[in-house]
Amino acid sequence: MKYDVIVVGAGSAGAVLASRLSEDPSVSVLLLEAGPDYPDFERLPDDLKNGWGTGADGVVVGGKHDWNLTGRASSLSSKMEVPRGRVTGGTSAINGQVFLRPIPNDFERWVDMGNDEWSYEKALPYMIKIETDLDFGGDFHGKSGPILVHRHPLDSLTDDQLAFHQACRYLGFPENPDHNLPDATGVGPYPLNNPGGVRFSTSVGYL
Repeated sequence: MKYDVIVVGAGSAGAVLASRLSEDPSVSVLLLEAGPDYPDFERLPDDLKNGWGTGADGVVVGGKHDWNLTGRASSLSSKMEVPRGRVTGGTSAINGQVFLRPIPNDFERWVDMGNDEWSYEKALPYMIKIETDLDFGGDFHGKSGPILVHRHPLDSLTDDQLAFHQACRYLGFPENPDHNLPDATGVGPYPLNNPGGVRFSTSVGYL
């Protein structure tokens, strides 16, 4: 069988690309993935479905959905794990689910290096399109995207998290409830793509 487009790797980018390309009914798309595919949410294993089973506690990192790669920062460094997802959704299916955008200065540096297609102004519509922000609206947040985004309210923080927050406020850092605004600075909960404890990988959102 022949296809118009073959996408190799159903990861954080590949799943999105295949989904977007297949919106055109005249284009046939083949999406290839080395790892397993779980075609509906009910068949997702708990380690992928559970939004709290992150790499920090070793639930998914090092398991069968991880390529189990290792690396060294230099010849003097000790070996460390480099988690890479081996499943539809790729590393978005096993990562820590922090949904934090780059700051505008990062984009400006890319433009300064000669790639004006990666300006903040050109990237922003796609950052908005990908998300449904459950906490904030306005010009910088999406309300109809496939990836659900939320933040923990302050009254749900653990004692050590709350102590850190209070210490930052005492030292003069401003309160910042929304770190995905372009001029965001200060202390506050960061955005996550795991509302209700469910991990929203690109597989869940796009496939």
